Amino acid sequence: MAPRLGIFLIWAGACIFLQLDHVDGDLQTTGADHSATVNPDQQLIMTKHSATVTPENKCVFPFNYRGYRYYDCTRTDSFYRWCSLTGTYSGSWKYCAATDYAKCVFPFVYRGQTYDRCTTDGSLFRISWCSVTPNYDHHGAWKYC
Repeated sequence: MAPRLGIFLIWAGACIFLQLDHVDGDLQTTGADHSATVNPDQQLIMTKHSATVTPENKCVFPFNYRGYRYYDCTRTDSFYRWCSLTGTYSGSWKYCAATDYAKCVFPFVYRGQTYDRCTTDGSLFRISWCSVTPNYDHHGAWKYC
């Protein structure tokens, strides 16, 4: 039992240590295609030289990635939450910090009714939520308050 547990722990530790979670497929910090920089907040920012990046390297919401539209940071193809720095993902992205997540949008429309604050309407467990777009009925994007 002990040898199996030891092997499992070594395997699990190696998997955690060697997580390759880069959204653009591979990380090349020295090359003609990509560059990696660290901004003043110590967040890793990945950019392709040809991409247009927002001022201050801020997340762009919504953004399109592989045929889907994202209204908040995502873990798609990654172990950590990330966002695109362009409206349509073109290789520029960064890991999300606390200030990067989508904000509640007020007022918003839910089931044809306008809300000026978080609501529990429609929540199975009566937990307050809000829309991250002006029209939840159209986009279906939300978050807990």
